Amino acid sequence: AQIGWTSLSMLISVHGLIHGYYPQGCLYLFPSREDVSDFSKGRFDPLINDNPSIAAMVQDTDAANIKRVGRSMLYFRGARATKTIRGNKRSSTQLKSIPVDRIVFDEYDEMEPAMVDLALERISHSTVKEECYLSTPSIPDYGIDALFQKSDQRHWMVKCQACNAHTCLEETFPSCLRERQDGSVYRACTKCGAEIDPGKGEWVAKKPSLSKDLVGWHISQLSSLFVDPKKILELFRHPPGGRLQEVYNSKLGMAYIEATNRLSIEEILALCGSDGMASSDAGPCSMGVDQGGDLHVVIGRKGAQKPGQIVHLGVYKDWNELDRLMRNFNVFRCVVDALPETRNARAFAQRFKNKVYLNYYNEHRKGSYGWHERQLMVTCNRTESLDAGHKEIMDGDLILPRECDIVRDFAQHLHNAAKKLEEDEDSGAKRYVYVKLGPDHFRHAFNYEAMARQTMPNLSFPNGYF
Repeated sequence: AQIGWTSLSMLISVHGLIHGYYPQGCLYLFPSREDVSDFSKGRFDPLINDNPSIAAMVQDTDAANIKRVGRSMLYFRGARATKTIRGNKRSSTQLKSIPVDRIVFDEYDEMEPAMVDLALERISHSTVKEECYLSTPSIPDYGIDALFQKSDQRHWMVKCQACNAHTCLEETFPSCLRERQDGSVYRACTKCGAEIDPGKGEWVAKKPSLSKDLVGWHISQLSSLFVDPKKILELFRHPPGGRLQEVYNSKLGMAYIEATNRLSIEEILALCGSDGMASSDAGPCSMGVDQGGDLHVVIGRKGAQKPGQIVHLGVYKDWNELDRLMRNFNVFRCVVDALPETRNARAFAQRFKNKVYLNYYNEHRKGSYGWHERQLMVTCNRTESLDAGHKEIMDGDLILPRECDIVRDFAQHLHNAAKKLEEDEDSGAKRYVYVKLGPDHFRHAFNYEAMARQTMPNLSFPNGYF
């Protein structure tokens, strides 16, 4: 949250390179190529030049993204993909052929997961294997927040000089801020109310037994000596443009998401009806299949009381089991995830021509779905299609089977998808995308079922008009 961790981490890296702790070198990773140039010229060079004893050990090179420190190399790289392989595999020439001992991910939440995985391969042959993740958090259970939850969770505990009690400003906000009669604001001890100095405290692990290998620190501008707490309180009460998430993220260093951008497990389970899980249905039914290690299946139909009704949820191993489901539920239309097992998906579609369609997400498509009967495929905009199912749940336009274990799994998978605002590196345009916060196979299977259900005969008309 802009309180100096980037500079601190850089000094740690340089110190380790000078003293030979990282003989293969260090890789400092930024979200984009522009970030690399800005940091190298605006932050790294002045940092080194202001420290003559360190500058003597740093040899400049012709490239802004490579520095020789001692006998090793310090690399600055951008974490954006530079090419796509066969339409789906993200790759980057910037992250290949660089063996290192330490990697620093700066603004981790803004990086593509595929690029993070590619970067981690750079330390696969190291005996040190040191990873450092820095970021302003964005949404709960994602990126740096997910990593912090797995760590020992160290918080800065400010010690009160009046009563010796400790206060964590981040965990007690906003009650930790008190207003004086003159309108000024001070940081207060939550026990006695006395003013406390954020410079006097200690790091305390909230869950010391959770992890020995992953150490996490959480701190915000609440503990900064250069930020007036009154400004933070004003922004919290009156967030610019109503964007409270920006205040939580940048000022409080906390993950936050608007309720409308992530489905809660409670609101999903609230849609459960009294009917149990069906093993067959006279139909006509719609079916969605998401493939991964297993086949996650959602089968529904147009409802009499609400627009949609889910009648069956299942996890299957074999593609041939889908044939039985097609017959038992009189499936009118089925949408299947086309990747990664394209051969099996296409064979299934061939067995049920004009009923089964392979789905390809296409970010450039807008509006209605593109049904291509000859190719047995359908294309849609990923965010727009997921928005439709998201809205159906929020509006309560769906009936689920009676609550049971697999329905709870279904709810968890839907909860594991959230909308996140991203900015295009080239155009600067901002758009919402759905990010994965955990297993989300049922989320996509439900999305495919909802797509198929749109083409179903309307049961409110006796002749089955569309």
